Amino acid sequence: MNAGDAEKAVFARIRGASRRSSAEQIAKELAALKTPAAAPLPTVDLCEALRLNLANNGATSAAVETRSAAVQEISHFITQKYAQRRVVTGHDPRLAALPWRDGGLLPRFDIAQNGDTVSVSYAYCAVAESGSLALLLDRNNPGLNNLLVEDHIILVDRGDIHERIESIWTAPRLQEAETRPRGLMMISGPSSTADISMQLVLGAHGPRALHVIIVGQEPGQTSGKELL
Repeated sequence: MNAGDAEKAVFARIRGASRRSSAEQIAKELAALKTPAAAPLPTVDLCEALRLNLANNGATSAAVETRSAAVQEISHFITQKYAQRRVVTGHDPRLAALPWRDGGLLPRFDIAQNGDTVSVSYAYCAVAESGSLALLLDRNNPGLNNLLVEDHIILVDRGDIHERIESIWTAPRLQEAETRPRGLMMISGPSSTADISMQLVLGAHGPRALHVIIVGQEPGQTSGKELL
C-alpha cells in the first residue's frame, strides 16, 4: 500500500467511526466510565483538610471567625515581612466591605502594577481534597492581582469549602450565562517550578508566597458578631 492509499484508508476509518458515534452512543460510553474514587481526605473536617493540603502545597493558612479578624491577620502577615501596610486588591464587593482600618491597612482598589508587593483576593470557593482555591476572573477580580505580586493573600468563607472539585461546577453562578465569569483560576500554592536541574524555584511565574485566610465560625458556634 502506497502513502496515498494509506491516507485514504485512515480517513475512511475516521469517517466510519464518526458515523457510529451518535450522541446517544457517546452518552452511554461516558456513563459506563463512571466516576473514579477520589483520594481520601486527611481529616473529616473540611476546613482542617483544606489547611493540611495547603501546607502540603507549600502555602500557609489561618482560620478566623470574623472579617475584622481577617483584616488583622492580613496586617500581621505583611508587617512580619515588609515595613509597610499597603496592598492592592480588586473591586469585588466582599473586598470593598472589609473593615480595612481595623488592621491599619491602606488598600488600593486597582490592577496590580510592577512594584506591588502584596495583593488580596477573595476566593469563589475552595476544594479540600486538593488544597485549591477557585478565583473568578472578571472586571472586579483582575487576573494580574493573582500573578504579578510577591505575596498573594486569599480569603475564603468557611461555608464555601467543597469536599471535591466536581461539586463546584454545578453552582448557578457558573452555569447561568448572565452571571458566568470570564474565567476561573485554580490556585493550590505559591508559584514554583523544578524544570531546571530539578531544583525547586519559587516565584518563577507568579507569587513566591500564598497565605490563605478562612473566614467564618465553626459549625454549631453562634455569635452576634458573625463575619463582622
